Amino acid sequence: MKNETKLIHIGRNPKQHSGSVNPPIYQTSTIVFSTLEDYKKANKGIASYEDEFGDQQIDCGYGITGTPTTFALQKAISELEGSDYSWIVPSGLSAISTAILSFVESGDHILVADTVYGPTRRFCNKSLKKLGVETEYYDPLIGSNIKKLIRKNTRLIFLESPGSLTFEMQDVPAITKVARSNNIITIIDNSWATPLYYQPLKNGCDVSIQAITKYISGHADILLGSISANKKHQARINSCYRNYGIHVSPYACSQVLRGLRTLDVRLKRHEESALKVSQFLESHKKVTRVLYPPLPSDPGYKLWKRDFSGANGLLSFVLDKEYKDSQIAKFINKLKYFSIGSSWGGYESLIVHFDPRNEVRSVTNWRDNRTCIRIHVGLENSEDLIKDLETGLKRL
Repeated sequence: MKNETKLIHIGRNPKQHSGSVNPPIYQTSTIVFSTLEDYKKANKGIASYEDEFGDQQIDCGYGITGTPTTFALQKAISELEGSDYSWIVPSGLSAISTAILSFVESGDHILVADTVYGPTRRFCNKSLKKLGVETEYYDPLIGSNIKKLIRKNTRLIFLESPGSLTFEMQDVPAITKVARSNNIITIIDNSWATPLYYQPLKNGCDVSIQAITKYISGHADILLGSISANKKHQARINSCYRNYGIHVSPYACSQVLRGLRTLDVRLKRHEESALKVSQFLESHKKVTRVLYPPLPSDPGYKLWKRDFSGANGLLSFVLDKEYKDSQIAKFINKLKYFSIGSSWGGYESLIVHFDPRNEVRSVTNWRDNRTCIRIHVGLENSEDLIKDLETGLKRL
């Protein structure tokens, strides 16, 4: 089944819901049962969890474990990820923390890419440290040489490709090969590519997480995350998920299911426009370089071309010199179509100024003092976006 077709049909079964095209919103806390036998069956936990991925109407023990609306989204995400199981959590950061906590304990050592999402680093440095878990950061370009960093107590390797803000590509298959040979768990943040353009489990990763707040939802109005894994790791993740009392809104799940149907169409438009915008920026006299793996000039282009089947609208660029904050404000504040905001993956274009030198990095210091800008290219007409940026750059 092609992706375009898959996105329309996954996570829904009208026969289960009186012919309703979309899964209804099951909003409830208490579930009641006709018999004691049914009640006991529904509260067996893992056994009933397996039923959630079948074609039959499933029994829910209690609202916190999910409703049919939640299960529909779980099944859809699993279909996309190529996983046996998926869990829906309140945010991308919740997906990161829950996935890591499922595998580590006091005394463990973990390896984390130096270019990870900022809150991932904060979680490792603060929360994991309190639990007695040591975090060591590694150069994202390390590849198979990561074997030199492995200790007897190394439990987990965390990847993010491309990296946050500066978009370094990792050689994921090389790293996961080393991990497997040493019985080490690998978790990857796959929010940038989505499973439509990259499937980590097929490339050796044990666990794939996403901020489905971003492209999966696609409308800048929902906060959710997902964790996907195969049966080997199901019990560990499910135990952590249930023990931490994680719950998500059925309404939010319903909104994501709706956004999911247009993911292919939206991502193609984001990529098409982002390539045009990045090519414009690359040719502009006030831009030194564009950080976007799909560009042939990007250092990560070969890895992106080898492993990924598409791209999105998120990229950064480096200006020709270091500008003062007042100058940057003149460029950004009067842009017509680019709003100032931290997130991405919605339909709208966004822009932020960032300084990689101020990002806490342990082994890959950014030595370029020139001004860096990150943009998310939305679904607006690319010519309008290019003109907006062109006009803004004239104000520098």
